[in-house]
Amino acid sequence: MGPDDEEMRAKAAAGSVHERWVSALAQQAPLEFARVVYGLGDCAHGRLDTTVALAVRQAQEQGSQVTRERAEQRARAYLPVLGRAHCPRCWVLHGAKNLLQMTPARAGHGLETARCAHCDAEYVNAP
Repeated sequence: MGPDDEEMRAKAAAGSVHERWVSALAQQAPLEFARVVYGLGDCAHGRLDTTVALAVRQAQEQGSQVTRERAEQRARAYLPVLGRAHCPRCWVLHGAKNLLQMTPARAGHGLETARCAHCDAEYVNAP
């Protein structure tokens, strides 16, 4: 077993971690769509102090068109790119591609977090 074998194994492990992130983030988009739907429902029924209702109202105040149809369309179109993953929450709610900041959460354990600097959403990827 030479240095080339070890290098190839390290690249394969790094690639699988990134692929796992892309897959995990893609699964978050439908959850963010449900979050927007709940926020719209809360606003429609006068529950304006819930977290999701506040997020929807804030997005509307910033000029984003927040409707169920637009959020569903964005959730279906969410496609994170390897190494340049953007926030599923910002994408579904605003249509904005804000890059996630990846940081290791626990060295040696394989835990990583992805945090959006814009909306403070945080995603954890465990092995």
